[in-house]
Amino acid sequence: MTALSLYTLSSEVERLLSSEEAFDPDTGELSPALVGALDATKDKAANVAAFILNRDAEVAMIEQHLATVEKRKAAIVSRQEKLREYLALNMKRTGIHEIAANDGTFVARLYIDRDESVDVYDEKQIPASFMSKPKPPEPKPSKAEIKKAIKAGTEVPGARIVKKDRLELK
Repeated sequence: MTALSLYTLSSEVERLLSSEEAFDPDTGELSPALVGALDATKDKAANVAAFILNRDAEVAMIEQHLATVEKRKAAIVSRQEKLREYLALNMKRTGIHEIAANDGTFVARLYIDRDESVDVYDEKQIPASFMSKPKPPEPKPSKAEIKKAIKAGTEVPGARIVKKDRLELK
């Protein structure tokens, strides 16, 4: 037997509500068919909500794990940078410019004063001709201002307020 979907169960409830089968003609109470369909729909909806909450918990655990891994990666990268600085400093102090593994798997070379970069230590002293020309940000619609105008009765072409359903699971 195949389990019915929430959509199928909801459709059955809608069908029963719009038919004469919804209420018992003698007592005016909900019909047993409608009560059964409502109960089945509530059970299925509870199962779907539980599944969503389980997936939310799974996502939270994955995000926690990713944060832990990122933190560990940052620590390893930082340690590696310090070790590189340590090796370079000691190679420079001793005048060693090349170190090779006995089995030939790696070579470490130190090139003194080879790379150049600019260090801006006081940006205020830099002449304007050396400053980059910032691009102005692209204008974007302000949804808060548009909403305020529409609620005040002003028509805003190209915009409207849309109401949506909301489901909260805690």
